[in-house]
Amino acid sequence: MKLAFNGATTIKASLAEDIVCTRLAGFDMIEIWKSKLLSTLKTGGIEVVKQLLEQNRLKPLTINSIEQATFSENRQEKLKECEELCEIARKLGVEAIVVVPGFLREKLDEARIVRESVDVLREMSKIAGHFGVRLGFEFLGFSNCSVNKLTVAWEIVRQVNEDNVGLIVDTCHFFSGDSRLEELEKIDPHKIVVVHMNDLPKLENVADSDRVMPGEGILPLRDFFEALKKIGYDGPVSVELFNQDYWDKPACETTRIAFAKLMRFLH
Repeated sequence: MKLAFNGATTIKASLAEDIVCTRLAGFDMIEIWKSKLLSTLKTGGIEVVKQLLEQNRLKPLTINSIEQATFSENRQEKLKECEELCEIARKLGVEAIVVVPGFLREKLDEARIVRESVDVLREMSKIAGHFGVRLGFEFLGFSNCSVNKLTVAWEIVRQVNEDNVGLIVDTCHFFSGDSRLEELEKIDPHKIVVVHMNDLPKLENVADSDRVMPGEGILPLRDFFEALKKIGYDGPVSVELFNQDYWDKPACETTRIAFAKLMRFLH
């Protein structure tokens, strides 16, 4: 498996710090946090980011993310954002854009959710296809997210049925949303863009900020890895936290800890 680091884990650091520290820690790939990327592009331009990545021999895996991509108030805005990010991705050699399903104000039936999600992703897939970029659809385990289970997300990706649209499976959302390992074992491994790795100290009323480093919580991560091995997944595994304690640490300390914690699950 390829090892990656997600810039959400060091939210207060700059993109330049993320790139340098990610490489120094030993990771192969980086998931770029969108706001850091756009800020760097404003001040230095695309060549600065390209140079940083090349100098540090780091593969840019994803740009995170298009949020509220479905059930948005303005779909055209989301499609425009998709086009803009895909254009940047092509220039930087980024593999995929992370696409996050929308949160709901009222409960909708699953058929309606699937229909809307498939419709949006097909439109985005056409846009991404022009740029040679993939889309990673990431379900969120929160109860008010339109897609909060692996089975629903997989059904959406299957119905979209485009080569450049796949899944992102995050351990926080997988377990907090009550997805099951036997469901993961039915997924085509080639349709998983990246696995987001983190741990949780609890499974009730989970917030993003509850995430801790792999091995520091209660999630059955070794069983999760065994399920990935069983289906033959050998793609990227990326550490992604939204924990204030790590945001306040120096970026290189956090990337070093993340690499060491992740390596324990790969042996």
